[in-house]
Amino acid sequence: MNWLLGILFSAVFDVALAVGLAMWDGRPDKAFMFLMALLILWIVPLGLSFWGVIKFWISFVLFGRRRIVRHYKAEMYKSKFPTTNGFADWQSYIDYLITDDGVATPVKIKAASFVSEIQTYKTLKPATVFLGLQMALDRAMEEYQAPPSTSGMFTS
Repeated sequence: MNWLLGILFSAVFDVALAVGLAMWDGRPDKAFMFLMALLILWIVPLGLSFWGVIKFWISFVLFGRRRIVRHYKAEMYKSKFPTTNGFADWQSYIDYLITDDGVATPVKIKAASFVSEIQTYKTLKPATVFLGLQMALDRAMEEYQAPPSTSGMFTS
């Protein structure tokens, strides 16, 4: 409900600002000035946001993805995560890590931190960082090779 109140306040503020700009100018075409002010107040930020999304994805593909994948893999090796074989996506793998009784507590904590980081960006930046982190974690899972002591190969 708070987001609806925020959108309503923003719209009323923009309309009031457009009315003020239309009345400030001494021209007879006040309706045109009002519409132009609203166009600038509503369309320009939308275009800038779209341009920001484009810039993010270009920089993510060129520079960011490799760094984030390396970070996730390093954390997985440091915490000695079990093998990722048999898991189709990061959500099922993390769910297994958090809920399975055979997984060590430090691994569960690190898996929970991965989830909390991704969920935070789901709220803050859903079209950019959220999707990028998901893709990077999936890629890190594909590249990760569990140490033999945690892969389940030596259990009887």
